[in-house]
Amino acid sequence: MRKYFLTGLAILLPLALTIAIVTFLVNLLTAPFIGIVKPLLARYDLFQNGVLVLSGEQLLQYGSQAAILIFLFCLTVMLGALTRWFVVHYFIGLGDYILHRIPLVNTVYKTSQDVIKTIFTGGTKSFKQVALVPFPHRSTRSIGLVTREEVTGSNGEKLVAVFVPTTPNPTSGFLMLFKREDTVFLDMAVEDAFKYIISCGVIATPFHPIDGEEGTVAVSSDAVSK
Repeated sequence: MRKYFLTGLAILLPLALTIAIVTFLVNLLTAPFIGIVKPLLARYDLFQNGVLVLSGEQLLQYGSQAAILIFLFCLTVMLGALTRWFVVHYFIGLGDYILHRIPLVNTVYKTSQDVIKTIFTGGTKSFKQVALVPFPHRSTRSIGLVTREEVTGSNGEKLVAVFVPTTPNPTSGFLMLFKREDTVFLDMAVEDAFKYIISCGVIATPFHPIDGEEGTVAVSSDAVSK
């Protein structure tokens, strides 16, 4: 019975996690527009009677979200095609030039632009390496993703910028600065680190310190807090 339960759990957990993440993203993308689209669809009484176990209100909600997603998809494709045109590219460059020179706005815009380019540009790696760091306490270890290897502290000491994601949702976390001697670089791929974090440590990929990069702390895969 225990084996059957664990087998079923191994099948259901990835499915449940996928549904939860997709639901979160759908709600995030459709929330700004649902107040406009939902009343428009309600005028036509298309979802008044409901279908099967879904009520009319639920169908209206899901239908509105589907319409918004289709609209956003078409809008994204259209914008992608238009940016290839010289004239549109020119006006985008002009708008970028203006936004970079508006006080306060330029700071937010430039920061957002740099973050998006870092994450989505194919030639740039957002996370350079996987590391083991003393977080949240000196006596514990957490899996972290190195974003910058050379950060100079206020007293001139060399620090390493590490993003420590939360589990099982790695889209949130903590950006920490650690001393290099406290940071243990691992021979683990970034993709394997994400699998390790999202699965709450169930999918464990063997890892070892990179030769010559060990910190002063002892390293063991059993000591990882993620």
